[in-house]
Amino acid sequence: MTDILVTTLGGSWAIIPELLGFTNPKLIDLYRHHPKRDQLEHSRKQFEIEPVDEIWVVTTCSKLSDTALMSLDGWRKALNGPLQPVLRIWQVKDAGQLADEKECRSMAEAIHRIVLAASFRTGEGRLLLSLAGGRKTMSSDIQNAAGLFGCSALLHVIDRPELLRKMREEYSSFSYLEPLPEALGDVFTPIITGRYDPAPFMLGDSEEDEGIVPDSFPVEMPEAFGSCVFSLNGNTGLITALNERRRKAASLLINYERNLRDSDHRASFMALYSLPKEMVARLKETRIGQDKAKKKKELALLQRFPKTELHCHLGGVLDIRGVIETAGASRHLVEEMRIRVPDLESWLASWQRLVDEGNWKAIRDRVDFKAMRRAVEEVPEPLCVAAFILLFENCPDLLERVIYGEMVDEKLYCGIGFNSYERMGDIQGSGLLQNEPCIRAAVRYLIRRATEENVRYLELRCSPVNYTRGTLTDEEVTGIITQELCRPRGIRTSLIFIASRHGEIEILRRHIALTGKLLYGGSDEFQILQGFDLAGNEKAGDPELLRQEFMPILEKCMHLTIHAGEIVDASSIWKAVYHLNAERIGHGLTLIQRPELMEKFRDRNITLEMCPSSNFQIIGFRDNYYPNTTSGRDEYPLKKYLDAGLRITVNTDNPGISRTGFTRELHRAARLTPGGLSLWEILILIRNGFKAAFTNREERHRLIREAETEILTILNKGIGFDYHHRPTFS
Repeated sequence: MTDILVTTLGGSWAIIPELLGFTNPKLIDLYRHHPKRDQLEHSRKQFEIEPVDEIWVVTTCSKLSDTALMSLDGWRKALNGPLQPVLRIWQVKDAGQLADEKECRSMAEAIHRIVLAASFRTGEGRLLLSLAGGRKTMSSDIQNAAGLFGCSALLHVIDRPELLRKMREEYSSFSYLEPLPEALGDVFTPIITGRYDPAPFMLGDSEEDEGIVPDSFPVEMPEAFGSCVFSLNGNTGLITALNERRRKAASLLINYERNLRDSDHRASFMALYSLPKEMVARLKETRIGQDKAKKKKELALLQRFPKTELHCHLGGVLDIRGVIETAGASRHLVEEMRIRVPDLESWLASWQRLVDEGNWKAIRDRVDFKAMRRAVEEVPEPLCVAAFILLFENCPDLLERVIYGEMVDEKLYCGIGFNSYERMGDIQGSGLLQNEPCIRAAVRYLIRRATEENVRYLELRCSPVNYTRGTLTDEEVTGIITQELCRPRGIRTSLIFIASRHGEIEILRRHIALTGKLLYGGSDEFQILQGFDLAGNEKAGDPELLRQEFMPILEKCMHLTIHAGEIVDASSIWKAVYHLNAERIGHGLTLIQRPELMEKFRDRNITLEMCPSSNFQIIGFRDNYYPNTTSGRDEYPLKKYLDAGLRITVNTDNPGISRTGFTRELHRAARLTPGGLSLWEILILIRNGFKAAFTNREERHRLIREAETEILTILNKGIGFDYHHRPTFS
């Protein structure tokens, strides 16, 4: 990895220290007294300018350039510092005075060959190009080369003529070995005019066409701190090849994109197929989720990508901090009850003693969160639960231990079964969300977390009827949730109702009736309601028998997602698709048992909403981070589904219960995949989320375009790619 600065040189050798004063300020702090020094530093950081390792100088063969090079050599020797970059100089023999078209063509050929060579020699480093120095035709050639081969930054140095005259008159002996005098602080100002990606038509469009590479257009490499005379003998092959490729640019790009798409039936964002093939290759080669030491850096990258969340239950969104914050929304009601109901105060006192002792095992052995909901008869829900939670306000880690016990250790929170997993959520969900303050607080907490992790579209699923044990009606519950979801926060949201297979059939009917009432009652208030879900014990409530109940939903062509294939065989998935016309399947872990059904999923673009953390915790799968404890478990099927061309999405399910987040789920998907997932596969998963969103076509396309633009920006500028787009974190 080498950072290289390429510049042309005319009669003034001083352009080298003027550039180095900006790129290598520790070597020569030329701009120490510049009035806009802070802006120069900001510019360096913005374009990630690091001290260059080498300076490549292209100049003519003439007495003027010979004199300039002698002065430059003298300055370099006087500088004599250990931080000096290597200096390499090319004098173009066929370009003396640049006095005619032939000489200008030779110089153009030389500049393009040298920039091409530098672009490959940098490896994962940065290429900087300078417009300053030499004739205008040379600057024009440098700019053209930047547009063709790309560069991390295109530099220029502008001067103030009145100060330049003063410098020549009063500071003629200035040696460029120290900062410019304060009186001349801004006689020169280095600026960055932009960053350039390689032109797409530089790429080869097949195995036979490798594109423009240095081996085909060689240049002699001078020794370190040396020079060479570069003779082309009239050969302008590179310029000719570039012009030809530019002429054929459209067809070359089309062929490249077609070959890239044809080589992988797993569709990604369309704009990614027009990226340089080297960048695509690195996206496909760079894998995450294998090395625990890289976890923090990988998560930081994934957090920056735009995301969707399609499978998230309101009843399980709160982590420990969120549980306490949500309970705090009812603090005033709790305090009133403690005064009015003496039994509540005495009940809390018995728990307070154990909390003060920090004895989580004793609390865990004794506590029953479901029974706690009406622990004191006179106290309405959810105030007993909220009051209990607030006892842990200053010791949240203790509450976490009470809920999870030994499973605060991630590797032990594996394969515990559905019932044990559900009990982790008894303290929240319908246990806590039984009044307006708590429901509002929970939704706000979720949206805040989603926004922090760059979720651009979120679908929240809930069962409003389950939150009516207090004073609220199911319609009021929905209204509260809807109001919070619709607050402008830079995130688009949809609502999905859930009915349970194993609950009372009347509860299912109430949710279906509520759907019709809200959507078709003449008000636009609830248009955020976009889908319906069937969840619960898959062995109960056979979809074939429930089809008639679902007819009002089906007749209105409402979006349907069904929990299936999580803990029973693939017949549950088949029934969800063929009896209830499911567009999406929650989990679908056992689909792998039915190859013919997998083919139907691919043909009809039926989406799988996979939830890696809850799948790991309930069922148990191999995890790259815990090979010793999980090696005997089954392989997570996500990668096989993805390779088969199925539309797979990654979701949190119950982020609070699973102690996960929207970014960590993408990372967990990689961890559960043997060998990890590539960045290319991560981007496919992200796109799938947007493609499968239960929203209207126009909104879905808008979300995809916005996400695509954001991802391109991140890839090109935000994660340490050099101009060849190689990720430096790997």
